[in-house]
Amino acid sequence: MAHSFTLYAVRTTRIVCRVGCASRRPRPENIVWVDTLDEALAQGYRPCRRCRPDAEHPQEDFRRRTVEAALGMIRLGRTVEEAAAALHISDRHLRRLVRQETGRSPREAA
Repeated sequence: MAHSFTLYAVRTTRIVCRVGCASRRPRPENIVWVDTLDEALAQGYRPCRRCRPDAEHPQEDFRRRTVEAALGMIRLGRTVEEAAAALHISDRHLRRLVRQETGRSPREAA
């Protein structure tokens, strides 16, 4: 079974990072793959100050805030297209974000 790890720890620096962190890549022999941040913390690693694995991922934050704003506009009588235009995204993308966040269409979620 293949794992899809999203965090790795570096033995030499005792730091845990998100995959894709902008920091310098460690040598492969110094990488320890971890499933969760709690697992890494229990092993004595600290969160990276650059990629912030202990904070909410920026994409999750964007999706949550965008969906909250859009649903608020729709509840006030705006159409999905008007809400998307006000948020500077396409209506198709807005529908996708709402579905990811709530599991329902924008109209159903509002």
